[in-house]
Amino acid sequence: MVVASRIAERFNGLSVLGQSCAIVAAATVGADLLTLIFYAIFFSDRLLLDLVLTSLIVVAVAFPLSYFFMSRSAKLVELAAELDRANRLDDLTALLNRKTFLLQSRQVLSAHDGDDGAGMLLFIDADHFKAINDRHGHAMGDAVLQEIGAALTSSIGEQDIAGRLGGEEFVVLLRGANPDKATLVCERLRRKVKGIAAVVGMSGREVTVSIGVSKHQPRQSLDALLLAADRNLYLAKANGRDRIVNTDGKLAAA
Repeated sequence: MVVASRIAERFNGLSVLGQSCAIVAAATVGADLLTLIFYAIFFSDRLLLDLVLTSLIVVAVAFPLSYFFMSRSAKLVELAAELDRANRLDDLTALLNRKTFLLQSRQVLSAHDGDDGAGMLLFIDADHFKAINDRHGHAMGDAVLQEIGAALTSSIGEQDIAGRLGGEEFVVLLRGANPDKATLVCERLRRKVKGIAAVVGMSGREVTVSIGVSKHQPRQSLDALLLAADRNLYLAKANGRDRIVNTDGKLAAA
């Protein structure tokens, strides 16, 4: 089983042309072996000629067929990968979509059995986003969201989980982080977001975000963790936006 699995893995790693050649080579070897056995017993004087003819016939018949079917198989694999990506990711920002973020975050929280919690949660909202859409159009709004997604991706680590909940709302689970680490990430994100207007060519308005932070407590559910961060996000909005409100409900930046 292990050998067969390794062979299948190597075969799947080949290109369509490589897979077709491998199939044709295997078929040719098999056909030649059968021809060798048969003609060695009955027609040994014609063995060499018939081996050559058998190989040519197998190649002529098997290669077009195998190439066609391998091409269709490769397209199905590619389509399956695209469907999986569409099912997991937000199509605008390439962050995790709401469903996948919640699923992965719940798995992380349920698997955590430490005494200090699983990390920090950031609830992020783009300030005055409706005004951006109304004044500059939805295409500009989409460009802003894409850039926020890119800024978010570049501000966190590979082990962290980031998603777009919907609209202009984003969320991040900083795995194993403490409040100081969360504050550094938030500040890094705020600085990057402030440069988005210049990147997308939007004049007359600065892009900013408000961020609410919460710390995961042992055995705390994701819903409770999100609610705590959402409350702090509300405080950030109520205190003038472009702000971070930490786990203690206090402003960290303005």
